[in-house]
Amino acid sequence: MTKGSRWMGAFLVLGTLACLAPASVRAIPAAAAPKKTESPAHSIAITVNGEELARDPAPRYVRFRLMVPVVRIYNALGIAVSRDGDSIVAAAPSKTITLHIGSRRATVDNRTVMMEGPALEIDGATFVPLRFVGESLGAQVNFNKDTARVDIISSLVGRTPSLSQNSGGSDQVFGTVSAVDLNSAPESITVARSGSARTVSINSDAKIVVQDVITKTNALGTLNDIHVGDAVSVYFAKDGRVDQLIDRFASRTGTVAAVSPSAVVLQNGFVVTPDRSTEVTLNGASAAVGDLKVGDSLVIRSNPDTGEKRQIIASRAIVPTAQPSGATTGASAAPIVITAFVVAAKAAMHAGDTFDVTLKGTPGGRASFDIGTYISAIPMHEDPPGTYTARYTVPAGINFGGTPLYGHLGLNGTDAPRAQSAAFIAVSNTLPSITDVAPPNGQTVNNSKPSIYATFGSPTDVGINASAVTINVNGLDVTASATRTATFITYSPSVAFADGVVNVRVTVFDNAGNKQDRTWSFTVRTR
Repeated sequence: MTKGSRWMGAFLVLGTLACLAPASVRAIPAAAAPKKTESPAHSIAITVNGEELARDPAPRYVRFRLMVPVVRIYNALGIAVSRDGDSIVAAAPSKTITLHIGSRRATVDNRTVMMEGPALEIDGATFVPLRFVGESLGAQVNFNKDTARVDIISSLVGRTPSLSQNSGGSDQVFGTVSAVDLNSAPESITVARSGSARTVSINSDAKIVVQDVITKTNALGTLNDIHVGDAVSVYFAKDGRVDQLIDRFASRTGTVAAVSPSAVVLQNGFVVTPDRSTEVTLNGASAAVGDLKVGDSLVIRSNPDTGEKRQIIASRAIVPTAQPSGATTGASAAPIVITAFVVAAKAAMHAGDTFDVTLKGTPGGRASFDIGTYISAIPMHEDPPGTYTARYTVPAGINFGGTPLYGHLGLNGTDAPRAQSAAFIAVSNTLPSITDVAPPNGQTVNNSKPSIYATFGSPTDVGINASAVTINVNGLDVTASATRTATFITYSPSVAFADGVVNVRVTVFDNAGNKQDRTWSFTVRTR
């Protein structure tokens, strides 16, 4: 889908937008990008027993096959779903369904079922061919192209899944975080599912893992990093203590390009429509969607299993408040203020890179900063008075797109208004992906001057460094004769290949410095 078509779709969705960011586009002759094999089908709706589901994620076509978000469908039917690595287990009242990401093979109870295509994880959601939903549940499934709607009718309606499961003698709790209590001893969270709730005390030695399914972040965290609305799995040891807690969420970041009272459009064309339970904040204060403006930065945090958007965190650049002259820190102190908040960092980083954060404001306080919604309450050290600093080393396993930092300063139980960094940072520890190549590996072609290309991308949205992409053909670097962009490279040979094997290597770097290579061969046979 082109940028222009995404914008047109966005305008049609909003309809009543009063303020649009103008853009001018200048046509530049260039090689056409290779066709993508998957595309969102945002206009297709899904109804389960007559109730329409949220369209994020929407069904999409992959290699001309309609794929649907299966976990969303199972959840709508009250079927408990758990995940272990690439294995997904759905425990229906009368059967157990097991899927494996990347595989066509699934099991329904003890019966093996081969799907039309493999289960795929796209933007944090698990997609399967539509037909498999009916086969696995014994449900009636229909796709009406005229109305652009998938209808699923299942007899499993009304059956409530349990919060708890038992595996190998140990208890497991799955659901949505409804509360996080950091003031209790020990600290606790409350997990809810289908009207049931359970409060779980978290012992100090419990392992807490935080996963962003969009950016593929998988990092150790604390209860500070868990938000109400996240999907959570709690695993207990046999003595009843919490062994491991896995918190999962889906994040999106972007800049507001257009806004209406009920929805916003990001610059990438993504339309954000809040749910009833969505909390919207602007620079830390409660807000409504209609309060947002073009240019505001958004972080959207949603539940990857239910699709429910629980938080829209908007940031707008503000000038820090100046410290009043003669302010003191006693009982009659002036308001606590942050006068400067600055981050010194590369725009894109990976594991082992460091960056410095400086906050200036009222002396004698306690300062910390957050990295978007990903990592919270990182402490800062005061020296000299009124200047708070921290150096942060990027750990392995975390990824996020362009994200602001938020500074906090408190003193004597009073907090200053939250400050936002002007600079955004991005972190990627996931290698770029080289998705499609041509001619395909092992193919024989009858053209002595075939076009050679590769498409690629950055799964964590840090972007590809187009100037660092190279292509090597039969041991020769032909990059200077190729057309390079941030999504593909294509090379059209000026001299005919002799009949025989042609070897190709493409090397890609993302803007964080992560490298990916792909090599393949094809055969030219003109006689």
